[in-house]
Amino acid sequence: MAEFTRYDQAARQLKLLSQALDSGRLGPVRRLVNTLSPAEIGDLLESLPLNQRLIVWGLVDPEDDGEVLVHVGDDVRASLISDMDTQELVAAADTLDIDDLADLVEDLPGNLVDEVLKSMDRENRDRLEQVLSYPEYTAGRLMNPELVTVRADVSVDVVLRYLRMRGELPSNTNHVYVVSRRHQYLGRITLATLVTSDPDALINELMDTTVAPISVGASDQDVAKEFADYDLISAPVVDDNNVLLGRITVDD
Repeated sequence: MAEFTRYDQAARQLKLLSQALDSGRLGPVRRLVNTLSPAEIGDLLESLPLNQRLIVWGLVDPEDDGEVLVHVGDDVRASLISDMDTQELVAAADTLDIDDLADLVEDLPGNLVDEVLKSMDRENRDRLEQVLSYPEYTAGRLMNPELVTVRADVSVDVVLRYLRMRGELPSNTNHVYVVSRRHQYLGRITLATLVTSDPDALINELMDTTVAPISVGASDQDVAKEFADYDLISAPVVDDNNVLLGRITVDD
């Protein structure tokens, strides 16, 4: 029933949009488009012929451009990219997480890739190059190397003070990952556990060790199966020596 409702709503939105486009009234089109999520806008653009697609694309909030590009297929993405100038593409890339950016960069002309790389700071450029070094359709290409790690022998209070000092956490952070001195994966702990536990409790007493990490070389199909079988929201990614490299979240 819920699926039918979503389909029915999408069909109504597409009908309203087509009517507004046919009338030449772009104000209603802009308002309708910008009530949608980037994924919904991507679905909408996929369903439109090229001329209407480019009209609608020009009305999307620039802050959503990057996320929308990630949510469309290769052919549609190419048509949208061809309608953007270098400055717009660099700005769109700047809004994306490293894993999504790696997906987008592959479809950019070489000169634009250089511009995107030059616009990034050294740390993020190194992270992007790390992700791009792994074969396509593997966990390495899906993972986001931006994560928060802590040691097992520190207290909850120390971790909370560290998180406050950081100020901003990577997007979709629901776990802090526990690593050894050699950055090998030991376990994870939810943010909810951190804020509800005794400040003096040690992380090694609270961390969850039941979720096995995903190998960086695992196929994207194997990753999808892991997430489905164990109802995962996120999972750590490690190399052959169990060194933590990044994380994959369910949206990936």
